[in-house]
Amino acid sequence: MLDRLRPVLRNNETITRVNPPQILNMKRYFEQKTVSNSVQDVSTTTRKVKVAISQMGSKDLDNDVIDFNAYNKTMAERGPKGANLIWHLTDHNPSLKSAIGKFSELYVEKDYLVGVTDVPNTTWGNDVLEFYKSGHINQHSVGFRTIKAENQKSAEGEYNLIKEILLFEGSAVLWGANPNTPTIEVGKSTEEVMSQHEKLSKELSLLLKSLKDGRFSDEAFEFIEIRVAQINEAIKSLISIESTPKAEEPAIAVPEVKEPEIDLSGLKHNLTNLITKLNS
Repeated sequence: MLDRLRPVLRNNETITRVNPPQILNMKRYFEQKTVSNSVQDVSTTTRKVKVAISQMGSKDLDNDVIDFNAYNKTMAERGPKGANLIWHLTDHNPSLKSAIGKFSELYVEKDYLVGVTDVPNTTWGNDVLEFYKSGHINQHSVGFRTIKAENQKSAEGEYNLIKEILLFEGSAVLWGANPNTPTIEVGKSTEEVMSQHEKLSKELSLLLKSLKDGRFSDEAFEFIEIRVAQINEAIKSLISIESTPKAEEPAIAVPEVKEPEIDLSGLKHNLTNLITKLNS
């Protein structure tokens, strides 16, 4: 601080001028990283859920690798055996309405940071337990701050190794493996269309089953209703792919190689039946 204070003489008065600080390598205060297929155990008898909230040792889309010892200090200081400050939330929302509870256990198991939570016997807790049991929650994410990191080089290139983390919370992400509104692009291959159709059909089947058999509160049923509408819209987008004409390509000297024509009428019929069933 003192090296930024420079005395300036003006009209026989000494005025202190403060130069603005230069901010280099500014750290983020809050970051998130997600792990899919992270539900390891759900017990409706003991109301305990065991979930993986972070993965270590592998490079993610941000070119980051979390070191296997990165969580040791924060678990000791802030975890269940320390100050007990690490929450199990939903969708990173820090409010009592979105809090499941605090982790009763937090430890490293193989490549994962694992948390165990005793789900409270409340309306929201019952909904969360039902979401876990029915498979709607299949993805988790950590909210944290990087304390120490360093650049590393490997045969695949450079990456950022996160060596120490300050962990705030681990969140269940409702339907996190799928975007809110799936994007279906014109020009996708038949295999891509079929794959997307299969994923949507499986999720829709699970949602419809939950609407029929699930024991949810009115608010939770509203969430499911919204998701069903989103899947319905995505299925209609799939149907529109077949009827959308492709843009004309400029003529070239090389003879055009045409792809074999594939009959999608069966797929369109199946999708139409799904929408009819949904709207009935």
